[in-house]
Amino acid sequence: MRITKLITGILLIMLSVWLLVEGLMNGILGVWAVRNIASGVLEIILGGLFMGAGIVYICLENDPFMGGDITCFILLIIGAIVGFVGCFFNRWMFLYAVISLIVGIGFFVWHRRIGEEV
Repeated sequence: MRITKLITGILLIMLSVWLLVEGLMNGILGVWAVRNIASGVLEIILGGLFMGAGIVYICLENDPFMGGDITCFILLIIGAIVGFVGCFFNRWMFLYAVISLIVGIGFFVWHRRIGEEV
């Protein structure tokens, strides 16, 4: 579980950097496509949530308690809600919402299933 959290944290940070760049370039500035400010703002918010979850996963990779998993679960559920709201403006936000749900619920259930202390 330790290595999986580390790799997932790194991938979430990389995805958050992409979301921040895409939100600025596409949503706010309209460089790559038609300008959509709502989509850009939601991508920036989702990128910040992914950044926070990735940092928590990396920092608490070896923690036997569930505090980090609960924190990331809440962050990624909020990210999924933001992604589902944003899919009305940008189709790719649905994919980011599903990734958020899979990672958040997956780690929470996995840690809960192996039965470590809370």
